[in-house]
Amino acid sequence: MHRIGALIFLLFSLVEAKAADIDVKHLDNGSMLIAIEGEFETSDIDTFRTKVASLPAARASVALRSDGGSLVAGIRIGSLIREKKFTTIVPDGASCASACALAWLGGHRRLVGLDSSVGFHSAYVVKSQGPTESGYGNAILGAYLNQLGLSEKAILYVTKAGPTSMQWMSLDGAAEHGIAVAQVSPHPAARDANAAAIVDHLGTSPEQRARDVVRLLVERSSGPRDEVLPFLEGLYAETVVYHGKSTPRQAVLRSKYRLTDRWSDRTYTIRSLVATCAGNGQTCRVKGVVSWKYYDARTTSRSRGIARLEYKVLMTGETPQIVAESRFVHGPRAATAGPLTKAQRDFRQLLAKVSKLIQ
Repeated sequence: MHRIGALIFLLFSLVEAKAADIDVKHLDNGSMLIAIEGEFETSDIDTFRTKVASLPAARASVALRSDGGSLVAGIRIGSLIREKKFTTIVPDGASCASACALAWLGGHRRLVGLDSSVGFHSAYVVKSQGPTESGYGNAILGAYLNQLGLSEKAILYVTKAGPTSMQWMSLDGAAEHGIAVAQVSPHPAARDANAAAIVDHLGTSPEQRARDVVRLLVERSSGPRDEVLPFLEGLYAETVVYHGKSTPRQAVLRSKYRLTDRWSDRTYTIRSLVATCAGNGQTCRVKGVVSWKYYDARTTSRSRGIARLEYKVLMTGETPQIVAESRFVHGPRAATAGPLTKAQRDFRQLLAKVSKLIQ
């Protein structure tokens, strides 16, 4: 058994590389933050074990940023994380893939920041013809994932991508396959700064303030993705009636994120915006019409249209917050396709002409 373990350990270790940086920081609230950055090496197992040995269970978070490395290092570090009941997190904008993602899965709680990415693939060995999927490696990986309590469905999700591809996890995909994960809200200081910025741009009457909240939402939605989501967090209540369904704020933000990810450039133009308030101005309804134009630089796809918006804004707090939102697309709507779609359309037109000739 020892010989088999040693063989497997060597089999899945990459060639010698610089070890990851592992730093432990003590936070003001008495907890600890363990930062792991760089390629995972087998030597990192002992380094991590030594640095966390004296830390109390469930009192530390492990922040991960790495493109991968040794499979065994990812599994062993993930197992140590689980034993210590540490929380794992991939910070805003960071990537945690391959062996790093396996360590992240070990978290007693798993968190991801905005615009972060977690990627999985099957185990492999490097042979003369290139990376080759390994049955031994996948057996070890499957056993580890089973020990973490993942279902067969989740294990297949984690291991289905081949050695030269990557299964990038989405929050919806994780939920579908039973992988518990939550998205971290922006830092409270950033949220407070956004709230202050919102208040500075509001009018005096309840109607003006409610209208300005929606105006800010529309205007900021035209901006860069990295600036849109943190700002929007300050506009929405903890729970929102989103298109008729009670929805957590983070789920609303994920919907906004998918749109910003699909379309790199977005332009919104307000055509009308009317607010009416009730209950001495405690709640206001804002209705409006906006036109929008979308463009994706990666595919050169374009889309445009007109939408009718309806919002309910709660005015009782220091900062007004949106508690309900609905959008109805109507009027002329057109999408200017990229070159591939245009070529497909031209081919269909040609095929129709040929069909008429041979009838």
